[in-house]
Amino acid sequence: MEHPRRFQVDPPRRVLVVGNRGSGRGRIAKLLSERFSIPLIDVEREQGMAPVNGEAQAWRTHMRALAERPEWVMTGNDLGTFDLRVPRADWFVWVDLPISACALAVLRNAMRVPVGAKPAMSLIDRLRLPRFRDILNFPNEVAPRIMGTIERERRNRTIFILRSRYEIAQFLSRLPDAGGFGDHRAKGGGRPLT
Repeated sequence: MEHPRRFQVDPPRRVLVVGNRGSGRGRIAKLLSERFSIPLIDVEREQGMAPVNGEAQAWRTHMRALAERPEWVMTGNDLGTFDLRVPRADWFVWVDLPISACALAVLRNAMRVPVGAKPAMSLIDRLRLPRFRDILNFPNEVAPRIMGTIERERRNRTIFILRSRYEIAQFLSRLPDAGGFGDHRAKGGGRPLT
């Protein structure tokens, strides 16, 4: 795990979680939201709910309002609003798993049907090709922008790059509790994770 800075003495108020489809970024964001007791904002869900009618400026205005909130854990890769969200984030978490791990996770989720329930749609519909196209295009289309952001912001905020399920587990297990930041060094949370 790349962990350029130590855990801060104060808990984060705003955490941005990005990563490929199937990387687990949504689950990580949910766990961080629960750990620090701050609201969760899913950018993809916002895109579906926001009354912006596809207008880029209305979407940016909506995202600016969300980013200016005092506390949030936000997940989503919308590159068009990175400039609004990254400067507000205390922590930037990039879940950078291999393409194969992401594709396998999406495949498993598509095949999962609750016990006793009839699938709402066919397996083919649940696997829709755009999902896999997004996964395959991520390293060339999205990852370079994320890396550029990390290079620019490395000195301004705490950045975590998680490259395996093991690193994700280590990161989550070593997070201080929201009330335990003042004494996190005694618990081992102040050392960089390797």
